[in-house]
Amino acid sequence: MNRLTVALSLFLALVCVGLSYGKDYVVRKVIDGDTIQLESGETVRYIGIDAPELYIKDGGAEFFAREAARYNKKLVFLKKVKLEFDAEKRDNYGRLLAYVFVKNTFVNAELVKLGYAKVMTKPPNTKYKDILLAQQQKAMDEERGLWQEKKRDTESSYIGNKRTYTLHRPSCSYAKKIPDKGRITFRSRVDAIKVGYTPCRYCKP
Repeated sequence: MNRLTVALSLFLALVCVGLSYGKDYVVRKVIDGDTIQLESGETVRYIGIDAPELYIKDGGAEFFAREAARYNKKLVFLKKVKLEFDAEKRDNYGRLLAYVFVKNTFVNAELVKLGYAKVMTKPPNTKYKDILLAQQQKAMDEERGLWQEKKRDTESSYIGNKRTYTLHRPSCSYAKKIPDKGRITFRSRVDAIKVGYTPCRYCKP
């Protein structure tokens, strides 16, 4: 997708939001780089992106997690936001799933563009997948934010799940459960990430 197409798609997205999602919500708390809480008490998880984990049991925050949380706070804290939903309105934890906009800023895409988050594709919520991937490619090329951390391939290949867009090591128990029709092989982590696959949180490829 070229830059003109991405820009046009983003413009149309903003117009659509203005017409169809007129209600404003105020953000009262920023939980981390991709999650917020509204004044109503509802928790919102940003669709299509995954910021580094701020709270993990072993080893503390992931690389660039604190920076991501701070920038997310700068974008949305105590501000009026508009929410746009996709095919699924809530996740398994009861959180709202949304694309978040502050005036003309598409927050999900802004975080990806500046390297504060990676693309995380989770069908059927894929409305802005191409826009997010284009922004991620730019961040990767410029080594912005979390892309400053260099991770070498430790496997000769990786297994992707076409249904969940999750990337696994070949030895991962979850990879072994993927049906043949749902499997895709990647030569490197970067190849998978570029098209929207997210590393498995268990085998951590």
